[in-house]
Amino acid sequence: MSTQRFVAQATAIALILASCAACTQAQKAADSAAVAAPAGIAPIVKVGQGEVQGAAAAGVAVFKGLPFAAPPVGDLRWREPQHPANWTGVRAATAFSATCAQAEDCLYLNVYEPADAKKGAHLPVMVWIHGGAFIFGSGSQYDGTQFAKQGVVVVTVNYRLGRAGWFAHPALTAENPNGLLGNYGLMDQIAALDWVRANIKAFGGDPKNVTIFGESAGAISINYLMLAPQARGLFAKAISESGFGRLAARPLSSVEHSGVTFAEKAGVPGSDAAAAKALRALSWTELTGNVAGIGSADQILPMADGKMITGSAAEGFANAKEAHVPYLLGGNSDEASLTRRGLNAAERLASIQQRRGAFIAAYDPSNTGDADRIIARLVTDTSISEPDRDLARLHAKHGNATYVYHFSYTPAAQRATLFGLAHGGEIAYVFNSPRATPFDDEGRAVASAANKYWAQFAKTGDPDSAGGSMWPRFDAADESVMEFPATGVPLAAKHFHKDRLDWVEAGLTK
Repeated sequence: MSTQRFVAQATAIALILASCAACTQAQKAADSAAVAAPAGIAPIVKVGQGEVQGAAAAGVAVFKGLPFAAPPVGDLRWREPQHPANWTGVRAATAFSATCAQAEDCLYLNVYEPADAKKGAHLPVMVWIHGGAFIFGSGSQYDGTQFAKQGVVVVTVNYRLGRAGWFAHPALTAENPNGLLGNYGLMDQIAALDWVRANIKAFGGDPKNVTIFGESAGAISINYLMLAPQARGLFAKAISESGFGRLAARPLSSVEHSGVTFAEKAGVPGSDAAAAKALRALSWTELTGNVAGIGSADQILPMADGKMITGSAAEGFANAKEAHVPYLLGGNSDEASLTRRGLNAAERLASIQQRRGAFIAAYDPSNTGDADRIIARLVTDTSISEPDRDLARLHAKHGNATYVYHFSYTPAAQRATLFGLAHGGEIAYVFNSPRATPFDDEGRAVASAANKYWAQFAKTGDPDSAGGSMWPRFDAADESVMEFPATGVPLAAKHFHKDRLDWVEAGLTK
């Protein structure tokens, strides 16, 4: 196996599973019962299940913890999501639900809207699919306020995680041979989009102008939603942030084998109806214990179920199976940040002998010999940048509006020590919502620009200029990429990092 193919497979998986450490922050669980909302001027909206009352401040109304599916507990564990129950009275929507890493009763979403939005206002809608290695994270960690201030309705969703969301076993297959299997988290995402289509008008949103967007595991999900027939027609645009486009999906049969191993260790033998019942009777602690580690053959990832997912995103796009909608994608300059400790960069660099001259010319043109930086660039390109170029080429070739970005910006105070922007680092700028450290003046300008580009794409399918540099389409002639560089001023570049990406691409066929 070539060095670059090894890096493309092994490090991409490691990046996914190591990502979003911040996603472990716990959220307070909301009371799932319908309760009387407090008196006052908080907005009340009627959805399909009943009335909900959120809270408004600074021109933005927020509705938290809205159920988009029935709790997938008991007999509903490892089944397609079911419709949520109706309620009477006004349900308080002022507290986030439990995360899907905390509990099975977690299929809730949150809505951010302009406070003055009226039903039927036809505002653009953005639905955020969070990252977190398919094992942690939640929609409630992401604040859609700045998008709402630009006239966009934002929805952040939860979906089943870990074994609750991505699991297969012969007993489950036997009871549902013609139905959807395995990728229950993806089914949840589709159910959330169904809820949005049915209810978003009540929040002033346009169900025909929905943009799905997500990062890391969420971006992988976006790419699969682009390909899943079950999601067709539920969105009009898509944004994939660090989407690992060449990541292979394991066959369902392979995941079933892992499921049998887990079940037997949990004291559940066999593959009949009794085994399925016993699996659903396992406690939450039993279900979530001993999750496979990074790089394990049994790690939690989406699987090729044959109906929603048939292979990698790259394979699906190559066969023109993706939704023909405007598509924006990209990654960051140091996607390798989370695996650097596990890389012996000097040894890896020395092992690259095939086309070594071309490699050094592309990855170390100044002949610094800095193995750590060189291999970090290689890992970034093999896991994110080259797969992104591949998907962009395919989507544009099929006649679709395509836009690509590369986020290199880092705060001035850290620029001398960082290799680039880490995996997931763009999220704070995209949402224009700083995390642990406030933005400096330069960072505020970058965040404002990124938030405006994303919002404009959601409105029209074209990021346009966002008041600054024009963002050109990616096409065969120029392959333009919008870079958010260290200087902070977004600029378009033709054939971005072409020598590097060509070297990676050539190695994929070796």
